[in-house]
Amino acid sequence: MSRLSRVRLPPWTAVIAVIIFAAIQTFSVYLFLLNRRISRELVDRRWAEPTIIRSAAGREGREVMRVYGVGWGMTPPVTIETLPPHIPNAFLAAEDVRFRSHLGVDPIGIARALFRNVRAGGITQGGSTINQQIIKTRYLSQERKWSRKIVEAMLAVVLDARLSKDEILELYLSDVYLGHHDGRPILGIDEASRIYFDKTPSRLRADEAALLASIVRAPNRDNPQKRPDLARARRNAILRVMEDRGWLTADEARAAAARAIEFKGGSVPAQPYPYYMRALRSEIVREIGLRRIVEGGLTILCEIDPDAQRAAERAARNGAQSLEARYSWIRRQADPLQVAVLSVDPRNGGIRALVGGSNYRRSAFDRTTNMRRQPGSAFKTFAYLSAIASKRATTATLLLDSPVQVRLGNDEVWEPQNYDEKFRGRVTLREAFEKSLNVPTVRLTQEIGLRRVVRTTEKFEFAKRLEPIPALPLGVADVTVRELTAAYTAFPNLGIRVEPFLLTSIRGREGKVLFASKRDEKRVCDAAPAYVMHSLLRGVVRRGTASRLKRYGLNYVAGKTGTTNDYRDAWFVGYTADMVTTVWVGFDRGSPLRLSSAEAAIPVWGNYMSSIPHSKKEPEAPADIVFRNIDPETGMVWAEGCPGPVRDVFLEGTAPTRTCPRGIIGRIVRKVLFDSENFDEPAAITFDKFRRWANDVDRNRQNVEGFFERMRRLFGD
Repeated sequence: MSRLSRVRLPPWTAVIAVIIFAAIQTFSVYLFLLNRRISRELVDRRWAEPTIIRSAAGREGREVMRVYGVGWGMTPPVTIETLPPHIPNAFLAAEDVRFRSHLGVDPIGIARALFRNVRAGGITQGGSTINQQIIKTRYLSQERKWSRKIVEAMLAVVLDARLSKDEILELYLSDVYLGHHDGRPILGIDEASRIYFDKTPSRLRADEAALLASIVRAPNRDNPQKRPDLARARRNAILRVMEDRGWLTADEARAAAARAIEFKGGSVPAQPYPYYMRALRSEIVREIGLRRIVEGGLTILCEIDPDAQRAAERAARNGAQSLEARYSWIRRQADPLQVAVLSVDPRNGGIRALVGGSNYRRSAFDRTTNMRRQPGSAFKTFAYLSAIASKRATTATLLLDSPVQVRLGNDEVWEPQNYDEKFRGRVTLREAFEKSLNVPTVRLTQEIGLRRVVRTTEKFEFAKRLEPIPALPLGVADVTVRELTAAYTAFPNLGIRVEPFLLTSIRGREGKVLFASKRDEKRVCDAAPAYVMHSLLRGVVRRGTASRLKRYGLNYVAGKTGTTNDYRDAWFVGYTADMVTTVWVGFDRGSPLRLSSAEAAIPVWGNYMSSIPHSKKEPEAPADIVFRNIDPETGMVWAEGCPGPVRDVFLEGTAPTRTCPRGIIGRIVRKVLFDSENFDEPAAITFDKFRRWANDVDRNRQNVEGFFERMRRLFGD
């Protein structure tokens, strides 16, 4: 046996060989998958195809808009034949002068970059071609690593082999990043030429094209508005390269370099319904991933009602402007007044309109989903539902509206107050709810048990677990607009809550269904208690804190106002058979609004709902519901000689049986027990009243005198 054959390799060499083989296999699979994506997304030109958005509401399937590219722009990608030659040549002079002769990577550029990187001791310059930039932007990370550069170079060669040079240029010029405008990226030569020069790209002069090409490497840092001298030097350098390459004559290059750098600010065609479309796009990414959006060619069916959406945007914008014009303290706030509107069809949960704020350009933040605030009295509905469902109270039950002390766990005493700081003696449950009285509400929930209220809210699927604290029924727990709207769908549906959604279905290029929504509904309470609550919510509009809606011809709707106890947030949640709409008004930083929901939220809701078609149909009473004529003062069965009557609704077996007192005895009883003043929720509170309330809220948290001084500076009165 030879000496060579007796040599044994160490056992760890086999392990290394396996690791190397596995790494090569993994790398090969990675390249294979990326190559498939390039074929599907770029070679097939899906990126140039529009994503078509259609509406499932109203005239089902009608087209709402067409959008292009990953950023959902409103203009189609550019084509080389529509551009004058100096535009693509300007970008080649700036980024990849040997583009038309190399095979996807530029050996000369790589050698130059490698030399500079070695001298710097790291990757400081990439030597990337336009092919490589496309690959990096669409498929790879921005990390400066050798491994990323190797993959990028290999795929750039593949791209060059699969597409023509003009197709690659079209792809690049349609998607190149050229800065930000109004909080969104400027993508592509079309958007850039419109925003910077207020013209289409086909009308760009050579100096303007060179100026845009000069900012590609650092568009936010080195743009001409911030560093005009640097921009001019880079522009002129690009013009010289274009002259050297024969892409411009000497006279053309000299004339272009002599021009001053001038901007004529313009804009791109605005995408309609920006809050809705932003939320819709996020939902699509959640369901099928960003890659599918990049591919393009999708058909999106969503729940938007364009007419309702436009009306909601108009109501939110005009509502904020009207309040700012009327109240000086609102105008003096550091941040602008915000109005959010969400409309949901309770029959299936489709979101018909979504407005996340007063002005999308100033703030794209979606306050219908991403903001949590106290709902105030709009939360009382679930406390009263708990009482009705327990059969321990009815709409005619008498509640005591008089001072009450509630002992808290830390040996402190809480004394709830009504908004007008008055007491009315005995009131019916209906009156307490319709006038949104705090004290009777607290007494009622203390009697039926707070844990019963918590169990009710859990069934309605509020995301945040609510604690059984005495102030819970007054709406001190934070909720989102979307959660509250979803909860209220149970009332027109008589106990069935539906989950709101934007996205109905997605179809791919060949018509394949990529996603289809499923109706998400759940019975959260029995039909009869839900019907009783519907009757109470109708009373809020007929006689209570939302009676202002009668001015808009909406006396047939149902709903509940919500004003937080410190007058920072104003809500109204109202509904018809086919639309549940929530309006929220307030400031992002929680500054005091000092306005009731009747003054702030009701006008927005009324203007919106009165301008769109909706059903006036009433839900049918379940079999276990009974009706009685009631004396509204005593809650007893009405008889001739008593006030009223009010036609009231009860669960079977809970209706009152005693007849109201009449004659002299009746007048004495009413004078002693039921004589009370009329109550209207104040439109706006004075600074003195706000100061007293703020003192109660914050006395254990901060120095009172310092707090008052800040409020004086804030309100200036």
